[in-house]
Parts: sequence; C-alpha cells; structure tokens
Amino acid sequence: MRTKVRVILSTLAALLLLGAAIAAGLNAVFTVTYVRADFSTFSEDGNRDAAELKQKLDAFVGKSTTFLDLDEVAETVKEYPHFTVSSLKKGFPSTVEISILEREEVYAYAAADGSYTFLDGEGKHLTDGNASIKNRAGGENILLENFSLQISQTGEAEGEYFSELLSVMGSFAKTFSELRANIVSVSLGLGTADRENVIFRIGMKEGVTLVLVNPSSLPEEKAALAIARYAALSDEKRLYGLITVYETADGMIGSDYTSHDPFA
Repeated sequence: MRTKVRVILSTLAALLLLGAAIAAGLNAVFTVTYVRADFSTFSEDGNRDAAELKQKLDAFVGKSTTFLDLDEVAETVKEYPHFTVSSLKKGFPSTVEISILEREEVYAYAAADGSYTFLDGEGKHLTDGNASIKNRAGGENILLENFSLQISQTGEAEGEYFSELLSVMGSFAKTFSELRANIVSVSLGLGTADRENVIFRIGMKEGVTLVLVNPSSLPEEKAALAIARYAALSDEKRLYGLITVYETADGMIGSDYTSHDPFA
C-alpha cells in the first residue's frame, strides 16, 4: 500500500514538474519581446513625442502576449493628445504591432482667460492653454470666432452651428488640400434673436471674404458654390471684396460678389 502511495505521489510530482516546464516553455514563447511601433509624424514636436512614447511602449516587453490587455497599450498612447492609434494588434507569439498618427491642429478658439484651445480637423479636442494660434507645423490654425464651444466627455467640441461648420469645411477640403493654407478665420454671425440671417464669415488668406447665409440649410452646397465663385476670381480680386452665397426665393442657391465688404 505504501509503495502504491509513493508511486502515486511520484507520478503527481512528475506531472506537476512537467506542467511547470510546459508553462515555463509557453511563457517563454508567448512573451512580448518587441513592440513594433510605426509613427506617422509631420512636426519636430511629433518626432520628440514619438521617441518618448516608444520608450513607454517598450515597457510592455516581457509581459505575456496571451494575457496582455491591448487597452493598456492604447491608454499609454492617450497620454499624448496629438497622437491617435490607427491600428493595434498582437503579433503572436512575441510582438505587439501598433501604428500611430500625429493629429493635425486645424482650429483654434479663444478661452475665457485669453488662451487658445486647439481642435483637429474632425473637431476633436487636442490641447488647452495655448498662448497663440500657431500650430506645431509652424503655421497658424484657423481662428473660430463667436462660436460658443464646449468639449464633451468623449473629447469632441460641441456648440451651436459647429456641426454645420464641419460640413462646410469638409466641402472646402475637397478643393483645398490644406485648409489652414487658404482659410484664416471663420466667424459666426447670429443675426436676430430668432436666428434669422445667421451667417458664416470665412476669411481667406488673400483677403477676400466668403459669407454663407443660413448655413444650417444646404451647407455643403453653399460651400461648393462659394469655392467655385472664389476660384473664378482673378488674382487681383482675391485680395479684397465679398462673396455672398444665399438661398433665393424659389429655393435655389445664388451668389453675389462686391468689391467692398459692407460689414468690414
């Protein structure tokens, strides 16, 4: 009887040792040995942030590939508001593969303290407390004036007529590959108390101003017509004047050009 017990105990011990050896072998195989991080940056600040972030991502080396929570990796990237993850996956058995894009600053609006809040082209929050509207690429962001904006819990700017602004700018982006190189500012004019005669005043780089009347109605179409009228101007006329786009009484979209801005 004692011999049988010893045999059973020896067998169990051997199985435990075998299990431990297998677990150790699997752990050695399914352990992160390399974080492959591909960065797409366009600024010197972005390059510096990328080097710093790569060091933090390398801290995941040595963790189990199987049990690694990719949300932890994504949360590390969120420490850098100018970066966003475009792809993230485990490369079994021993790598983590992540692609990271630098988010472009496009819009700026003034806070109550006089500093500026920056948004990307989709209206998502980037940074607060900026001393000027100058962006990381060395140019200036598009200044948003008279928009009452708040940042939601999901990090998106919200406010009256802001979705219309993004629609208009989306239409402009089909013509202008770089909005900031062509547009200086967008000002919201609220008109009367019942929101009649609401306008977007879009200041172009050369000097001419585009005015979209009632941007809540057909914003993309009005933007497209404004761009067409702008493109048809001579180089000289782009230096001054006002293009106004509006809906006519029969529901069509019309436009006018004047050589002076009566609201300037």
